Amino acid sequence: MMDKDAEQIIGTLPELDRDVYTFMQEKYDELERAGEKYDVAANDTYVENQAAEKFNISDEEAGTIFARTESQIRRMKQEKASR
Repeated sequence: MMDKDAEQIIGTLPELDRDVYTFMQEKYDELERAGEKYDVAANDTYVENQAAEKFNISDEEAGTIFARTESQIRRMKQEKASR
C-alpha cells in the first residue's frame, strides 16, 4: 500500500512510468505476502521480467523506471523530513 507521498509522485509521472511502477510495486507486494524469502537479485529479476513482458519494454528499462521513481519518492520524503 502506497502512502500519500508516493501517490503524489506517481500522479506526476508519464503514463508508462506510472503503469510500470504501479505494476512492479504490486508484484513486489505479492511476493512479500506469499512469504517469499527476500532475495533482492531474484525478486528484482523476476519483477523486471514480468513488467517487461506486460509493457513490451526491456527488463533494464523496467528496472530503471522503478528505481527512478523510488528515488523521487525518497527525495520527497527527505525534503519533508528536513523542514
